Amino acid sequence: MRAVPRIVGLVATCALVVVTACGKTAGSKCKLGESFCSTKTEALACHDGKLVPVGCHGPLGCNRMGDHATCDDSVAELGDACMGTGEQEYACSGDRKRALVCKQGKFAAYLDCRGPAGCAPLGQQVSCDNSVAEKGDVCMVTGGSACSVDKKEMLICRDGHFAPYRYCRGQFGCYTRADAPACDETLSLEGDPCGLPGYVVCSVDKQSELICQGGAFVKSRACKKTGCTVVARGVDCQ
Repeated sequence: MRAVPRIVGLVATCALVVVTACGKTAGSKCKLGESFCSTKTEALACHDGKLVPVGCHGPLGCNRMGDHATCDDSVAELGDACMGTGEQEYACSGDRKRALVCKQGKFAAYLDCRGPAGCAPLGQQVSCDNSVAEKGDVCMVTGGSACSVDKKEMLICRDGHFAPYRYCRGQFGCYTRADAPACDETLSLEGDPCGLPGYVVCSVDKQSELICQGGAFVKSRACKKTGCTVVARGVDCQ
């Protein structure tokens, strides 16, 4: 897996907070910082002067530690309450396909983790595999790449979102090589974007040889005899 942008280190979601007096329930008035474990998998935390239930669905659950309670909310769903109110808590969704961030006391969407490793709590962090993405998905590192879900395109991170970059029309489509997305462009259409000047490929109909010039594939010559064939050394055009 790529360390960046596919793997994103995030802040711990277990928060230590002061235990309140007995007898209080969800909706009770409270002071800033008050909280306690109501069950092994739920805490009550003070948000805007009232106690709010917070799910502690991470492996550590909710535990009392001296005068404090610890709530592992590293696993949560969109819209669930979080222990804090600032953007310093992160979690994975239960299906491990999304990373969430705490905003104004509730977990909001942060990153889609469509790659095979998904989203996973990792000690005091979570990891998000976004080596597979859809156009428009949020991304963190400009220039980082991903394969489209259908493996037919390579996407690139621009202005905080994944955008089209290369068409992968060859046999292998978009795939992982050396822990990074790679694109099989050995079959392309005239006008497809390309990045390596002089790179020679076959047209999709295998009737022409194409060459990368000025950032796009253009027709180099017709292969009238036996057509254009992708071979180990490149292409064979006759």
